[in-house]
Amino acid sequence: MPSFNSIIVENIVESIDVGIMVISREGEIEFLNSAACKILKLDITKHIGLGWGEIFITDATFNTEFNQVILDVISEQKAGLKHIVPYTIKGRECPQKLSITSSYLTENEEILGLVFLFEDITDIYNAEQREKKILSRNAELQKERIESLNSMSQAVAHQVLNPTTVIGGMTNLLSRKLDKEDPVQRELKIISEEAMKLEGLVAAVKTYSNIPKPYPSEISCEELFRNALSNVNSILERSGEHIEMELNCEVEKITVGKEMFEDAIVEILLNASNFTLKNVALVTIEIKKKNNTIQIRIMDQGMGIEPQIMHHVLDPFFSTKAKGVGMGLPRVKKIIFEHQGTLEIESAGSGKGTTVIIEIPSPDPKC
Repeated sequence: MPSFNSIIVENIVESIDVGIMVISREGEIEFLNSAACKILKLDITKHIGLGWGEIFITDATFNTEFNQVILDVISEQKAGLKHIVPYTIKGRECPQKLSITSSYLTENEEILGLVFLFEDITDIYNAEQREKKILSRNAELQKERIESLNSMSQAVAHQVLNPTTVIGGMTNLLSRKLDKEDPVQRELKIISEEAMKLEGLVAAVKTYSNIPKPYPSEISCEELFRNALSNVNSILERSGEHIEMELNCEVEKITVGKEMFEDAIVEILLNASNFTLKNVALVTIEIKKKNNTIQIRIMDQGMGIEPQIMHHVLDPFFSTKAKGVGMGLPRVKKIIFEHQGTLEIESAGSGKGTTVIIEIPSPDPKC
């Protein structure tokens, strides 16, 4: 009668969905569980005791990667490694994807055989491949959109700047020729102001289209954000505004194009100040490693964003500022994109602040 422990082991081995195959030192199959038979399409009554080569090596080209894994473990003792290989069952057109892990079966430090664990990961693998294709296509679409916007921006800068400059210049010339008290001066002033707005728009578009490729280097993460804050407060000082920053930085170094990335942070902080009703804006910045990325969360306590305009905030030329041209955040997005990163904006609604989330690849593969 089998022992209680052996009954437990047998029930566990038979209940799991991971295939188990034990091969002796002589290359014969000593054990198969039900999952192994299902995955590899074997029959315990027919295949126990046969050499693994008799079963799997039917010709020189059939399941070569699968066979090579087993052969390497047997002949070169490459156990303990995990492999993902295709496995084709005769009569089926599409191969499965198997995860294979091996180990030694030992007793008193003597190797009695080899244990192979098989897991059918076909569905997981196919899902990952589909996701990769979708992500790749999305990246291509985003690249195409940015390139199209670049072309349009350059065209706008070229076609609009010259007429705008002429309009502004001729308006000022006419204004100087007329008496200061002439009623037409009011209309000329309006034309001049609108021409200046167009010049500002063209300048913003030109800046956007001229964003270069970054040359990343490793720099102090805290230093970069402190410098950005200092630059922002120098700008805000003219209007009597100020930003106070709480920086929680878990990342010592960051690999970015320093000036470009700092410009992006400056733009985000200026937005936080512009959409805070108080003269002092409170901004919390959290920087940490997340999987293979560095995540930067910039959170303000300002006016927030209404749900109906949320999906427009990164669109070029969209602005809720009275004097805005709507190219600030698109420029930030392009800078982040050039760093192979992503930019997201979140807000719970009006009066509930805004969170800007930046994720860029981490140069450390262990992150």
